Amino acid sequence: MCLHDPEPGGLASPGAFAGGRPAGLAPWQASRAAAYVERQLETTIRVVDLARATRLSPSYFSRAFKTTFGLSPQKYVVERRLTRAKRIMLTTNGPLCGIAVTCGFSDQAHLSRVFRRREGAPPNAWRRERRQASALT
Repeated sequence: MCLHDPEPGGLASPGAFAGGRPAGLAPWQASRAAAYVERQLETTIRVVDLARATRLSPSYFSRAFKTTFGLSPQKYVVERRLTRAKRIMLTTNGPLCGIAVTCGFSDQAHLSRVFRRREGAPPNAWRRERRQASALT
């Protein structure tokens, strides 16, 4: 019997595959994965740990996660780290080195490299620009 068995009583659960591709995560799994990422953002987040939290194998989890969130788990984590870094940069005067570590980047250079690639400007310039714009309104 193969994993995708259309016969009742087969190994695949209903809705587990859609057209030969994995379906997305169940709502409880998506919620649990997102919460895990938010709780562990400042640490190393491994796919195997996310998969364990959702009771799936790492390979299936990765495919289902991408189907659900539109990003691989690794890219999702980077996006969440950048979002948190932006929020902290706009609401505090904290140094970038502290913000980087708080958000799970290895150091300020790592934050700056990823930030510039994603936003097109270094973090300090982005912060200054946003603060000036909000001061004018």
